[in-house]
Amino acid sequence: MRKLNQREKILLGVVAVLAVGIFTWILIGGDGGFSLRLSSLKTKKSQLDNVNTVIDLSKKTTAIDQQIWEQTGLKGRIISDSLLNEIRRKDLFDDINNARRQSEVATLLPALKDKANLLMAYRRQIGGQFEDPDQLKEIEGRIFTGEQPEVVIADRISELAKGAGLKPNYQLNIKAQPGQKSERISTQTKEILVSQLYIGASGEELAELQEEQQQIEEEAETAMNSIYDVWGFGSDETDDYQEDEDNSEDASQKQQEVDEDSNISDTTNEYGQQNESNNQNKREDESIRLPTAMPLTVRIQLLEFLQEQIELQILGIAESRRSFFADQIEFAKPTKKSGILTKRSGTNEPVLKPEGPLLTKFNQLIANYQEDSEWNNESGETEPLDYREMVSGLTVYVDSARQREENLSKSLAKVTLTYQPEVYFIEMNIRGKIDQIGKFIYAIEDSSKWIYVKGLKINIADKNKRTLGINLSLAAKIL
Repeated sequence: MRKLNQREKILLGVVAVLAVGIFTWILIGGDGGFSLRLSSLKTKKSQLDNVNTVIDLSKKTTAIDQQIWEQTGLKGRIISDSLLNEIRRKDLFDDINNARRQSEVATLLPALKDKANLLMAYRRQIGGQFEDPDQLKEIEGRIFTGEQPEVVIADRISELAKGAGLKPNYQLNIKAQPGQKSERISTQTKEILVSQLYIGASGEELAELQEEQQQIEEEAETAMNSIYDVWGFGSDETDDYQEDEDNSEDASQKQQEVDEDSNISDTTNEYGQQNESNNQNKREDESIRLPTAMPLTVRIQLLEFLQEQIELQILGIAESRRSFFADQIEFAKPTKKSGILTKRSGTNEPVLKPEGPLLTKFNQLIANYQEDSEWNNESGETEPLDYREMVSGLTVYVDSARQREENLSKSLAKVTLTYQPEVYFIEMNIRGKIDQIGKFIYAIEDSSKWIYVKGLKINIADKNKRTLGINLSLAAKIL
């Protein structure tokens, strides 16, 4: 085999270097190379994570829609008097009662298209049938559902003006603001949303505890009635109670038959969510519960206190600007003794602040509970409480809530959320006494968060009657 000369060796080395360079360029930096594909995959993964965050958030917020609507003045009747009259005039009540699917109700009237799911959900809630057309007035939801915004705005202003004692002789001009651009949801709004999620989850726990307390009280009352029966008191009442119990069983059986016969499909509950989704949210929140080592009454009172503090935080009038849960926790590094040396652990352990409002409130509730127990117990002996276990459980509860808030806030911070608001400008000329005007403006600011006052001009309409003329400029922002 012929040996390569020096020139051939040099040429072969140059070719090898070029080949390695081209391969490296394609692999890590070339146009359409591996690095760009890897970067594209990372971008798509980030986008997918953001979408999953929004979907998960949407499922969680569904459960608190009703609370938000009520707090912002967006909750109310969805079947107006005019719509009810139209249903009666076209004889659609029986069709609504006999509809088996949401789509069937939606095709009866254009105005029922967006209201059909709420209507069917309420029908299922009451047992499958409406007894009277007036019962349709009981259905509540978001007041703009299936309605013209101008009509809803005019109705709300009329309602508030009537409540303030103003005569319905005012002039009202409502115009939509054209060309409204999309707006980003602010960081403050995201923080409020996180707080609302806690109020919704803790509200479910509070309702369960109150139901448990009511059941205990009923059992105690039943036991007391049994003692009276042993001594021969209240025999007539016992017969009445047995009769009522039999009637109750018959009613339950009839109700079950109605539920089986109704077979209503494609419906959701009054919160607009499927029961499966509700159960899923419930399972997710089961991990954050107040410890059962606490007495039941203490847990109820403590949850009410926590909700009050979070609501103050939402309103922006809390003592601290930090999250309430984060403000109750401090971290301490535990020490470990090893022979003559004392080592400090690298991990921080959360502990409740000794002078924090939460621990102070908890100590007060425990003291009150023990005092009441001693008062109600004639012997003066009460069941001992494990204070250390209760505080440890409360610490875990607060730290878990803090971590959940932080994780959710971080996820929301990564996602750019926008919304397209509808803004309407309202000009209103009214005449009335100063106290009536004051009540009206206060009602607007207090009960309807989506309507706010932009400006007003005051003139004296009648000096003798002390009547003012007001030109009021309002704005309504509808989401």
